[in-house]
Amino acid sequence: MQIKKKVDIESILDNFHAIARWDALGNKHYLVFPDRKRGGQWTLMNYGGDRFSVHGLGDNYSDEDESFFDERGGIVAFIWEHRSAINNAIRQAI
Repeated sequence: MQIKKKVDIESILDNFHAIARWDALGNKHYLVFPDRKRGGQWTLMNYGGDRFSVHGLGDNYSDEDESFFDERGGIVAFIWEHRSAINNAIRQAI
């Protein structure tokens, strides 16, 4: 499961539970991948259905809160922007 076209992102989102790890305490699935712009990492989380959020963390920064996506188009754009790092994370997870 790799992102080559934007349509591939829909499959990733629909099957996120199959590629992501489960956090029982937070009741969410999550995928961690490098934040190549800031030199840390992103955590992409799904709380079920279309409820996705991201959080960034690095040596010199930590996002204060998770950023939730109000619309599916927002999460699609985020994943498209970071598709190379996400593809690598998916390959390692599977």
